[in-house]
Amino acid sequence: MFPSLSIWSVFPETITAMSSSQDSPEPLSEPLPQRPAHIPPSPILTFPLPHDPTTTLTIRAWFPLDTLHLPPIASNPLISSRMRNTFPYPYTLQDAHNWVRHATTSFSDPLTKPTLSNQPLHLNYAILLNGELIGDIGLKPLFDIESETFEIGYWIAESAWGRGIMTAVVREFITWVWEQFPTVRRLEAQLFDFNEQSKRVLVKNGFVREGVRREAVVKAGKVWDMEVWGLLRREWTTQVFSISSAES
Repeated sequence: MFPSLSIWSVFPETITAMSSSQDSPEPLSEPLPQRPAHIPPSPILTFPLPHDPTTTLTIRAWFPLDTLHLPPIASNPLISSRMRNTFPYPYTLQDAHNWVRHATTSFSDPLTKPTLSNQPLHLNYAILLNGELIGDIGLKPLFDIESETFEIGYWIAESAWGRGIMTAVVREFITWVWEQFPTVRRLEAQLFDFNEQSKRVLVKNGFVREGVRREAVVKAGKVWDMEVWGLLRREWTTQVFSISSAES
């Protein structure tokens, strides 16, 4: 088993603003304010690694200059082996450009996913360790009868494996999601059945293994089961989590 951590799901398909009655995306009616391309966005979260207060983790929106820093950490077969095929290996500068363009133009739908601020929010966020890019965490909105659910996905660079970083990031990000999206009642994650590292992260953050989609995945010529994990808002508010220094 690879000593890695990254849930398989990222969402490079175009997701802009969508309403519950739509099957395809459409642009937001009013464009959001534009930030100068050379200035990074303000973080949505900044916090120390629980067992290492000298280490600072930051979650913020992606911005254009991230393109240059993405290929060196993303072009890794151990990461891509746990991701959808839309996460390529090798991971080129063009792939990075495509991802950052998607991430900076994809927002939540104010109709189906109202926010605390009444403004649409980005769906994908960069993870930084002491100011250096190390990965991504994001949300895929579900619609229609599942409109109160997000799917969550994430990955981090190999250099950050085994330090409890992803466990801490997922915990803080989930807290932010509950606060910012008051009508969302459920988060779910889907992962390959062999991805024990991501299973541990989900368990530590209160997710429950809900079922298996048998032989649902073909990756690199091999067939795998897909596991479905879920977390309810009411469960999160009644549980106490211990974020240990164990391998993520």
